[in-house]
Amino acid sequence: MTPYFQRLFPCFRRGLFFVLGSFATICCATALRADEPVIDGPRDSVESTEFSVLYDRFSETPIDALLAQDAPSTGIPEVPAAAVNAAANPTESGYWIVSTERSPQSFAHTLPRFCAVVSRYETGVGLRKTSMEKLRGSLQPGIPICVMVHGSQMDDPSVAPESLRAWKWLRHGAKGLPFQMIYFRWPSYRLLSPLVSIDFAILGRRASRNGFYLAGLIQSLPSECPLSLMGYSHGTRVISSALHLMAGGVVEEMACPQLRCEGRQIRTIFAASAIDHDWLNPGERFGRALCSTECLLNFKNPQDVVLRLYPLRKIGSNRALGITGFTAKDRQALGASGSKVRDLDVSAVVGCRHFWPTYLDQTGLAHAASGYLFYP
Repeated sequence: MTPYFQRLFPCFRRGLFFVLGSFATICCATALRADEPVIDGPRDSVESTEFSVLYDRFSETPIDALLAQDAPSTGIPEVPAAAVNAAANPTESGYWIVSTERSPQSFAHTLPRFCAVVSRYETGVGLRKTSMEKLRGSLQPGIPICVMVHGSQMDDPSVAPESLRAWKWLRHGAKGLPFQMIYFRWPSYRLLSPLVSIDFAILGRRASRNGFYLAGLIQSLPSECPLSLMGYSHGTRVISSALHLMAGGVVEEMACPQLRCEGRQIRTIFAASAIDHDWLNPGERFGRALCSTECLLNFKNPQDVVLRLYPLRKIGSNRALGITGFTAKDRQALGASGSKVRDLDVSAVVGCRHFWPTYLDQTGLAHAASGYLFYP
């Protein structure tokens, strides 16, 4: 092999891996999008780890028992009528959708302007446009607010059914506990090219930018309402960005002191997290995020086929947090903040699938996260 080809071969090899990775991602995404039956029964016991007293007080029922009691499920069952009686619990009559579709998605060196588009879903009425002022005016002090953040490739027709499904999943997990839900909608849909890895890298940066808008939304909510943030896939990047900004961090080479928010009671849940497993460590991309939340529950799934391809999006990328969880090195780097994070292996009930409806079919996961979501 001549010296010229010796220099060219490594570039050719990296290019070949990149194209093959992109093709594999498209194939996996297409295959896993199809409707699949829920796995019959858990294959393995849920991972057992040591956690601090902070988490032990959330529930007297062990996490593995919570996962097993309703999983697997073939759908979202209806909540008993007594649990959704509007007179006893008016906050369960509907939920809100806050969209950033009219907010700038490509910005550089200028702070973004949050132009929220707000809708309200009401039982028996359906979905109607409303305003941020009406949203803030309707929130009841002291009642937990659950903010759900979807992942990439959420198109417009899917927003209404997916948000309704998420609300029913939360209601099942709440078992009559009051809560108020806001579904945070960001423009995550993109027509995929043959180089799908580049497409998802672009969507990842867009998720980071929408963290500015999520932080702005959080600032506008009543401070006396405890808050829970739940994100799926790239939605966890939106949340990580927002929490990082709220603690004075820099995202996309921009800081926003107006978004600093200290002393807010926030709990966080990640599912199929599409961020590098070390990005929450001090000094990393979202290294101040854990300063803004009192705890974080991470649903990890080592069998997730899509997240296994996550490192192919760019050369030198680490594995996804949704695959590995917080590694021993991560916990060492986190120091005292390591007591805030908790991994829960959900591969026994989710299997190799990645997509959000698979998680929403598992009502046991809603029970497992209830202490983080509803502040019982």
